[in-house]
Amino acid sequence: MPNLNIKNSFQITKIINVKSDNKNSIKKKIKLLSKNSSKLTLKEKIKIFLKLKKNLLKDKKKILNLITFETRVSLKDSEYEFNRVIDCINLSIKFLKRKKQNLINSLVINKKGVKVNIFECPLKIVFAITPFNLPFVLSFHKIFPAIYSDSRLMLKPSEKTPLSSKYLIKTLYNCGLPKNYLQYIIGSNPKKIVKSVLNHKEIDMVSFTGSSKIGMEIKKMMIKNNHHLKKFVPELGGCSSLIICNDANLKKAVKIALDGCFKYSGQRCTSVRRVLVENKIANKFIKLLLQNVNKIKYGNPFDKYTDLGPVIDTKIYNNAKLQVKKAIRSGAKHLYGNFYKDNVISPIILDNVNINMEIVSKETFGPICPIIRVKNIDEAIKFSNKTKYKMAGAIVTKSKKKYQKAFNQIEVGQFSVNGPPGFRLEEAPFGGFENSGNGEKEGLIMSSESMRKIRVLYQH
Repeated sequence: MPNLNIKNSFQITKIINVKSDNKNSIKKKIKLLSKNSSKLTLKEKIKIFLKLKKNLLKDKKKILNLITFETRVSLKDSEYEFNRVIDCINLSIKFLKRKKQNLINSLVINKKGVKVNIFECPLKIVFAITPFNLPFVLSFHKIFPAIYSDSRLMLKPSEKTPLSSKYLIKTLYNCGLPKNYLQYIIGSNPKKIVKSVLNHKEIDMVSFTGSSKIGMEIKKMMIKNNHHLKKFVPELGGCSSLIICNDANLKKAVKIALDGCFKYSGQRCTSVRRVLVENKIANKFIKLLLQNVNKIKYGNPFDKYTDLGPVIDTKIYNNAKLQVKKAIRSGAKHLYGNFYKDNVISPIILDNVNINMEIVSKETFGPICPIIRVKNIDEAIKFSNKTKYKMAGAIVTKSKKKYQKAFNQIEVGQFSVNGPPGFRLEEAPFGGFENSGNGEKEGLIMSSESMRKIRVLYQH
C-alpha cells in the first residue's frame, strides 16, 4: 500500500464507492437494525472493546498505512489519530465499568406516597455521518455512544475516505459486535444516500460532522421527510482565532501556531484560521516563527519523516491556492512557502492580513498561517468575534485578567489558554454555536447520554 502514489489512492477509493450501496441495500440494512431489539450486557460490551483494543494495537502499522493511504495525511498525523482511538477505547471501557446512577432516582423521590422512577430507553436508529478528515476517530465517536445506549447505528462515512471506517466496523464485528447494532453505507453520491436513509421513519436522530453548508442541507432534508422534532446534533465548521498577547511566551506561541495552522495539513474544524498578534511583539513573533517553520517537512505522506502531507483533493487544493493569491493581491505580505504540486502545499505564512479577507473570514482548509496585527487585546477579541463560526479559540498570555476577559467575551464552544484551539479531551463535551453547531455537544460521554429517550414512571 505505501508504494502506491498519491493520485492512485483517491482513484481506488472512488472505484470502491461506485460498487457500494443502493436504495435496496439501504432498506435491508435499516430493516436489520430495526428488527432485533436484543441487548448486549455491560460485560459483553466491555469484552468487545477489550478485544478491539488488542486487535487494533496488533494491526497498528497496517492501520496507519490505511489512514494515510486514503486521507493522504502524514503517517505522523495518522498515528496521532490512531492513538486518539486507543484513548477513546480506554475511556469507553472505564465508562462502561462505572456504576450507572440516575440523578433523579438517586434522590429517591417519594412525595405524598408517589414514587418516581426514571428510565432511559435506546433510540430506534441513529443516522451518523462523518467527514473525510480524522475518519477513524470520528467514526468511533459515533459508534461507542450508540453501543453504550443500545441505540442502533447507521454510519455513513465520507465518500472520500470510507476505508478507515469500514475497517473499524469490520474489526468490531470480528470482536463480537452483532450486526444488528451497527451497519454502514458507502456510496459515491452522498446526497442521494442521505435522502434515502431519511425516508425511513425509524430514524430517531441524525449526528452529523462536516461543513456548515451540508449540515444545513441535512436539517432541511429532515424536515422534508417529517423528522421535524427528531434530534439533530451537528458538529460543523470552524474559523478559530489564536490571540498572542504582548506578554506571551513567544516560544510557546510559535509552537501553538505551527501546530494549530499546519497539523493535519490545516484540514480540521479547529485549525487556526487567523493568528492575531499584538503590534508590540509582532516582529519578534514572526522572526521566531520563520526560524521554526522551515523544520516542517512536507511531501510524501508515507515517508516517516514527513510532517505535512497533501490535502485531500483538488477542490481543497485549488481553493487554498486561490485564497492565498487573493489575499496577496489585497495587500497581504507573503513571508514563507510557495510549493504547490500534486495536492501538496508547503506551509504558507502571510503577514498584514486583513480581517475582511476571505482567507480568514471563511473556512479555508489548507496549511496556511494568516497573521493579523492588532493594537491590543480588545481589538483581538473584536476580530475573533467577527465570524459566524463559534467552534474554538485560544490565547497565549501570562495574564489571568486577559485570558478571563477573552474567554468571557469570545463565545465559542471551547477555549484554550496557552494551548491550541484544537486541543480536546475525549471525556469533555465538544461542539460550537451558530454556523459551528446548534449548541448540542459531542464527546464520548455527552453523546452517550444524548442517544436515549427518557421515560418517567409514577407509582401511586
